[in-house]
Amino acid sequence: MAWAFGKMNRDRGTGEFGPDQEYLALDRRERRIQWYMLASLFMGAFLGGIGGGVADAVPGWVLSIYDPYIFMALAVIVGWHAASIGWSLVNGTLAAFGSLVGQLISSVAVHGISPFEGLAGGASGLNILVVALVALGPLSYLGRRQDRWGVLATGMTAGVILGEAAEEIVQLVEGQPYQGWQAAVSTAALLALTVVAVFRRQALHRLWALTVAVTYSGSYGALVLAL
Repeated sequence: MAWAFGKMNRDRGTGEFGPDQEYLALDRRERRIQWYMLASLFMGAFLGGIGGGVADAVPGWVLSIYDPYIFMALAVIVGWHAASIGWSLVNGTLAAFGSLVGQLISSVAVHGISPFEGLAGGASGLNILVVALVALGPLSYLGRRQDRWGVLATGMTAGVILGEAAEEIVQLVEGQPYQGWQAAVSTAALLALTVVAVFRRQALHRLWALTVAVTYSGSYGALVLAL
């Protein structure tokens, strides 16, 4: 009898399995995606605005931790929770764009300086950082996979983060250390280790992911040093 009533509800489009319920589920999913897009954009703008506003009021080592690692952490989070690989790219891009806009507005409004004197140490560094933030979204999403591609994506996610530390070390080798470089390198290493520990459950997979991360960041640092 229960099966008969369930079949009747499905035929009518009502009950637990009807088209109406499928439409409502799809509508709720789309609304979550839309709200998540807005949250990625506004959270990026909020964090960027704070960073630009307090740039002259905090010690250099605090700013070296905040910029860019708070934005990288945001990109990883929005990518990890995205609904698909495409939405991870969109959300990561919105988070990066929001952080850039917030930083630019604060730099001009609060400090009255050129916007490119703030984030990432100038226009060239800004371009590299934006590319890294956008890439972290899809990489973090792919890091959810439980196969070798997930291990590779996890390693690349951590490697992109460690790449910022590699730049700090290159500047140190060239005799032009950035203020607070010790804190920046330590933060990059801690964030990368956290990503590997959270994304991967098996010790062997974590080891492989760390190998990929160190290989990528080391190669990136060597390229920066060569240039």
